[in-house]
Amino acid sequence: MVKAVICAPRGAMGSLIVQEAAADSGIQITGCVGSPGRDYIGQDAGLVAGLGRKIGVAVSDDIEKVIDSCDLVVDFSTVEFGMEILRACVSHGRGLICGTTGFTEEQTKELLAAGETIPMMKAANTSYVVNVMRKLVGMAAEKLGDRCTIEIIDLHSETKKDAPSGTAIELAEEVAAKAPDKTLGDIPFHSVRAGNTPSEHRVIFGCMGEKMEIAHEVYDWRCYASGVCGAMKYMGEKIQSGEKGGIGLYTMEDVIGL
Repeated sequence: MVKAVICAPRGAMGSLIVQEAAADSGIQITGCVGSPGRDYIGQDAGLVAGLGRKIGVAVSDDIEKVIDSCDLVVDFSTVEFGMEILRACVSHGRGLICGTTGFTEEQTKELLAAGETIPMMKAANTSYVVNVMRKLVGMAAEKLGDRCTIEIIDLHSETKKDAPSGTAIELAEEVAAKAPDKTLGDIPFHSVRAGNTPSEHRVIFGCMGEKMEIAHEVYDWRCYASGVCGAMKYMGEKIQSGEKGGIGLYTMEDVIGL
């Protein structure tokens, strides 16, 4: 059983992760952390997350107080809080699954470098389906890249701060890695932030006389939380039984077996 601390338990993602993890016999929630000043600090995480029952874990406002109880920390919060969590994980030798997006280039380098000392996963999208989609996009880019233009559209609610989305960037990186004639700078992004638009990503391959589109739409964010739980158990197994305590940089492709 993997022991986990979950950040931002009232957040859109954090609450779902608490709900899914609490129902998973392979996961033990040993702590939850929120930003100082939140009105739910000290309350039971199950109630804070909307589970409807207590799970016996009070939400703390200090990662230092709970981090030694876990194998890994799951963070889908903010850039600023995420960097604080990262540094605590490195300091205490605990694993980290980071799904927060919007980091600067320097912050991203620090996140990825952590994989040299702790079990680390930086995943902009934890949906199993999106990660399969990324593979399909790469296959298409390899065969069609020099015969078409490739553009990416991402649609999200007006509350999403970063544009393009982390998933859109990862899809573009896959195209750039596989297309024979394109770099990341050759791929236009079109980001829509409107109302409560659900998450959607479209990769358009525009050829002469024909067009192909590979798309993914989310209508229940629980798919992301389910993916996170799969990643928690996968990394927990590596941490508990793997060589060097599972230290390394992980991806959702590892979890899915792509």
